[in-house]
Amino acid sequence: MSNELLKKNFPDQVIYFIKKKIKTLIILSVIVLILLFSLIVFKNIKKKQDIKIAEQYAQAVILIKQKNITESKLLLEAVINENHRFYSPLALYFIIDNKIEIDSLKIISFYDKILKNNSIDKENLNLIKIKKSIYLIGIDKEELVITTLNPVVNSDSVWRIIAINLLAEYFFSKGQKFKADEYIKLLNNETRN
Repeated sequence: MSNELLKKNFPDQVIYFIKKKIKTLIILSVIVLILLFSLIVFKNIKKKQDIKIAEQYAQAVILIKQKNITESKLLLEAVINENHRFYSPLALYFIIDNKIEIDSLKIISFYDKILKNNSIDKENLNLIKIKKSIYLIGIDKEELVITTLNPVVNSDSVWRIIAINLLAEYFFSKGQKFKADEYIKLLNNETRN
């Protein structure tokens, strides 16, 4: 009997609740609509920015093929400075591969800027650290190689073994057998586990 009474009174209770809380419901509805609108606008702006960065990168590639290195370099540096998770590293690799920038300090600063990018996931950042260390090995910057790779070596990254192996080979190639042996032991311990 009480269930039937509750069912009969339910529509009246809902109407009473709505009348009593109408201001609150309107405010909540407006807030939800504003949030949805803001999200849509934000996504639209982000999409336009992504398209702009992609177009800058593509234009830089075209300019290189046209032998317009100066303009291409400016565009690629602008792409790096945009801190885009995909195109910024790609622009840096393009600069290195095509020898557009020869100043190693500037290349290192580009790597550092990209490594500070919060939109790149941890494992991709570790891969970029490995690529940076390969570049540093090429210009023989031992301290920077160690500083760059140690966070990867001391992590549980999927790139950990490659980082350890890279350091072992680097020190072996420099004739620093003691340092190389340390990393080889670490590598052997890693492969046993």
